[in-house]
Amino acid sequence: MEIVKLKARERSSAGKSYTRKARAQGWIPAVYYGHGEPKKIEVPHREFAAVVRARQTTHLIDLGLGEGAIAVIRETQRHVLKDDLFYHLDFFHVDMSKKVTTEVPLEFVGVSVGVKDDGGVLGHPLKAVRVECLPADIPEKVSVDVSALKIGDSIHVRDISIPNLAIKHAPDDVLAVVTHPTRESSAAATAEGEAAAAGAAAAKSPAAGAAKAPAAGAKAPAAAKAQAKK
Repeated sequence: MEIVKLKARERSSAGKSYTRKARAQGWIPAVYYGHGEPKKIEVPHREFAAVVRARQTTHLIDLGLGEGAIAVIRETQRHVLKDDLFYHLDFFHVDMSKKVTTEVPLEFVGVSVGVKDDGGVLGHPLKAVRVECLPADIPEKVSVDVSALKIGDSIHVRDISIPNLAIKHAPDDVLAVVTHPTRESSAAATAEGEAAAAGAAAAKSPAAGAAKAPAAGAKAPAAAKAQAKK
């Protein structure tokens, strides 16, 4: 995996007043820990936002704080409404000689036979998998080829093998499966169509059993006249 570089620097001060000014000047307050005493640092907002846009937040990060200052992003605090505005970051030191456990996104490759030819539905319960390996062996993604799946077929964790890497999920966990469309969805679509057709028909004709009002000046029925004489 590519190691992403950030030009971090140690904070010259602390406190809310300092961090407020640092953010205004384009720096994100952060902490780097896991290797000796935790260090209060800050990283350029523009550079970190570029890392997020490039979907490299699971990559190893070279903080530029000296030899061996390699870390992973452990926590990100951002604005509730503005996803591109960051308030604070946590970086955890990585020893390149020791295995680590981290999450890697899944990528599903191809169009399955069951979807293309039989109208099936591809499901993938997991979007990422936990893996254990040396930091240098962390992949950017785990690719899963689903093109051979027919309706009823599935791919499990036990079916995936990657050199120098262990997937830390149960062997029977499902990564991808192709199923028939659910009966509930088909029935709902049919019922919706029937209801729409019935509504359209009702709009074109008067309600069943409704009596027509007599025209203005029309003579009253004979039964009504006889009742009036009594």
